[in-house]
Amino acid sequence: MRSYCSIFDKNYLFQGLTVFKSLSHSSVDYTYYPLCMDNESYELLIKMNLEKMQPILVDEIMTEELYSVRQKTTKGQFCWVCQPIICQYILDTYHAEIVIYLEADSLFFSDPEILLREMIDYSVSLVPHNFSPEFDNSAVAGRYCVQFNAFRNDEKARGVLNYWKNNCFKYTDQKLEVYPGQTCLDHWVDLFEGVKSIENIGAGVAPWNVNKFKVSAQNGIVYVDEFPIVFYHFHQYGRYTDGSHELGNYPYSKEVKQLIYSKYIAELNNVVKLVHLTDPTFNFRRLYSKDIKLDGFSVYDFKKVFHAYWINIKRILRGRYNIYPNCYFDK
Repeated sequence: MRSYCSIFDKNYLFQGLTVFKSLSHSSVDYTYYPLCMDNESYELLIKMNLEKMQPILVDEIMTEELYSVRQKTTKGQFCWVCQPIICQYILDTYHAEIVIYLEADSLFFSDPEILLREMIDYSVSLVPHNFSPEFDNSAVAGRYCVQFNAFRNDEKARGVLNYWKNNCFKYTDQKLEVYPGQTCLDHWVDLFEGVKSIENIGAGVAPWNVNKFKVSAQNGIVYVDEFPIVFYHFHQYGRYTDGSHELGNYPYSKEVKQLIYSKYIAELNNVVKLVHLTDPTFNFRRLYSKDIKLDGFSVYDFKKVFHAYWINIKRILRGRYNIYPNCYFDK
């Protein structure tokens, strides 16, 4: 039995359900424990009553210590703070043999068991960012990414989780560009026994590294070089109010858009239909703002408009203007 968990609120619920549905690739039985950061997401999931899912409301894990950290962090930072907490909670409350933390904006393309087999003699797993040289941000974001972190229910993993928690508690809204909970992963291998850095390049394929691979498909399987993609991390993905899809501020090949993003959007659309069977009015999403209208603007508004258009022009010139209507993915 595997125990998976993610963290999301109502704006990421569609994405959280999409990664959950993609766990159907697993060859081993599992339970998915989403940590719901608001009542709307929790109440909807309770109503949906999905098999293999056990929603947890953030209030269930709240302590005085955690509450004090919540007061000094942004909404996003507090989600990061909760990453080790929810893993500890699942190990303690459900006596899980192993818990695997997933980022909600991911999708499994194949069986995750191939990654867990790599850590058969280990207690903890890490997945490298594996940056493409032109996007190497390891000095700020660290060598490893919080996206598939497995912890066995043993002393070695508990030690790593406590270290991770202590570093996550250093987040503060006074230092928005500092990521202690992320960068501390770089030290796990050196400080603790039983930590495995996953070697399979099909793990953690993401906007910052996909350009270093040849992306192809054969018999319905999507490959990076000669390896099937295990999971892709859809960093920056969102929608606009007109329904357009934002794929993020990275250049993508035609193959990446057609083989990876088209699949993700199709799976998201299936999840939307599933949610609407329970609540047809639920339409929260991660939304990006559209361009500011040019009528009736002040000098200050003009500066914002100019900046917005200049950013878009730069993205077009650099091949990073990845905003597409629905019809693009219906081809």
